Amino acid sequence: MKRFCLALAILLLGCSKATSTGDWKNAPVDPIKPGAVVKLRVAHATNPRLARFSPDHLRIVLASAQLTMWKHFGIYVEFTDVAETGIDQLFAVIPPSIRAARVESIYDFKSGKGDRHMLAAGIHNTLTERKTSLEDALTFAAPYLPDAHPKDLMSLSESLSTIMLERLEHWRHITAADGTPVIDASPYNEWVYWDTLGYGNLQYDLVLTNQFIASAEYYGVDIHSAIRGGVTVGTTSYSRNSQYSSYVFMSTFPFTDTSENTRQLRDGDYSEELAAELAGAYLAHEIGHLLFQLGHPFGQKSCVMNPASLLRFREWFNQINGQDCPIGSRPEMRAGAIPPSFNQDWVKMTPQP
Repeated sequence: MKRFCLALAILLLGCSKATSTGDWKNAPVDPIKPGAVVKLRVAHATNPRLARFSPDHLRIVLASAQLTMWKHFGIYVEFTDVAETGIDQLFAVIPPSIRAARVESIYDFKSGKGDRHMLAAGIHNTLTERKTSLEDALTFAAPYLPDAHPKDLMSLSESLSTIMLERLEHWRHITAADGTPVIDASPYNEWVYWDTLGYGNLQYDLVLTNQFIASAEYYGVDIHSAIRGGVTVGTTSYSRNSQYSSYVFMSTFPFTDTSENTRQLRDGDYSEELAAELAGAYLAHEIGHLLFQLGHPFGQKSCVMNPASLLRFREWFNQINGQDCPIGSRPEMRAGAIPPSFNQDWVKMTPQP
């Protein structure tokens, strides 16, 4: 999961009035209490160029998420009927003024005009803000880094930025069913825009999508996303229309894609049923961010909030155990560890529903 950081926006970007000014606030911490029943509004946003789960397998995804939420958090989650929409329709809710402001946050890997120093500095800022220790970070990431023994968080951030950009180039060679690149000229792969949807008139708490989300940006880059080559599986971001002050989006692409690049980062092939079950369990990880504002206990393999290494979802699933990692057992597992942040000026700029 990635979160926007005000300090980085001011320190590193600071180019336009819309980006460098504005009052950034953390949303109130009011986590759901164990034993509660919650209802989430769900949409399925699809790109017709990419493989997608069938309605039956989407039901497996949601049922698996319900079971995992109950086992690990003692919460019963109800989902609305799944609303079907297109990626283009979904992106249309982003207010044009805010979309223009967020362009400066994107590392433009498609044209090769990104600033590598700013990328590494942004990763370092995210690690520092979240109080990630070098020891915890290396427990999680060391096997996948070109430099397995960085001396400090800045060295680690530089190493992460290097592997991120190298693997992101690999993803550019993956093709869709129509023979064209999965990452095309459209903005749909850009995490920054997904992170911005909640400023518009978004009517969902949870968006499942078959869209491949792989990109680089100057803020909010998480360790697990970097070592995958900028691939985002899921994120919990601010949403002004949600009672939880945030919404979840999750890509099913890493579970269904059969390209060699994905298979190398994943622990083997999945049947459609297994892919749906694992996607649902991983969705519970994001719902943990949504309802409790939990963080990432990197390297703590029993914790459902520990991200999957690379795309090894089956390995991740077989290791999680709620009894060994209950809420409150670590700083990252305490409610309010990472509250969603939002720009009050941007909220004022957007029309109310």
